[in-house]
Amino acid sequence: MKKILLVLVCVAMAGWAIGAEVNLVKNPGFEEEIKVNTEQQQPFVNLLSRFVDLEQGEFVSMPTGWTPNPSDGWLKGQASSLRYVTGEPGKEVFAGKRALSIGSKNHAAVMDGSNFVEPERIPGKPTLKLNGPNKFSIYAKGTGRVSVFAYTYDKRGLNVYGKAKSTPDKFIVTDTWTKYEGTIEFTGPEVGSCILVVAAGDGTVTVDDVALYGE
Repeated sequence: MKKILLVLVCVAMAGWAIGAEVNLVKNPGFEEEIKVNTEQQQPFVNLLSRFVDLEQGEFVSMPTGWTPNPSDGWLKGQASSLRYVTGEPGKEVFAGKRALSIGSKNHAAVMDGSNFVEPERIPGKPTLKLNGPNKFSIYAKGTGRVSVFAYTYDKRGLNVYGKAKSTPDKFIVTDTWTKYEGTIEFTGPEVGSCILVVAAGDGTVTVDDVALYGE
């Protein structure tokens, strides 16, 4: 038994040594949910004041870890929408039971939690690379476009603007579930963390199984 455990430990260490990829998105498939009061809690109150199509109530289900950015799109008169979708795999959702629908004629975004960005890999602590591309992927369907990018912050948690580049910077979606892949590169040495952003525009896009890979 000790020999088996030793082998397993060695394999795990070898995985870190070669930089095994880890999906850093905390609720990638939107399966985990929380209850929010959209009529009293921000940023949902702000969205409703702009006539965003959003479910109203005291106990509305929303995906854990994902928050709409009230200052990024969601403009009055733009027919924006944010809906937490329940459905069948391959139909309303790509996999599991839940997905997220984002709609805007202009630009609307939702954000995942923050991740560390480091100049070198830290064993046992998956992080994003400061130097070099970080891979992302997302499944989406609908109309218009979807973008995946990052808001960047320094080591103190203060905004540093324009220090991330996504390639491609947008995808034109179709009515068939499709996997879209790209990279995010951080372009300033002061970047210490980031928030992953999924945005939609010129239509309504349903997204599922988001991934941002660290090592």
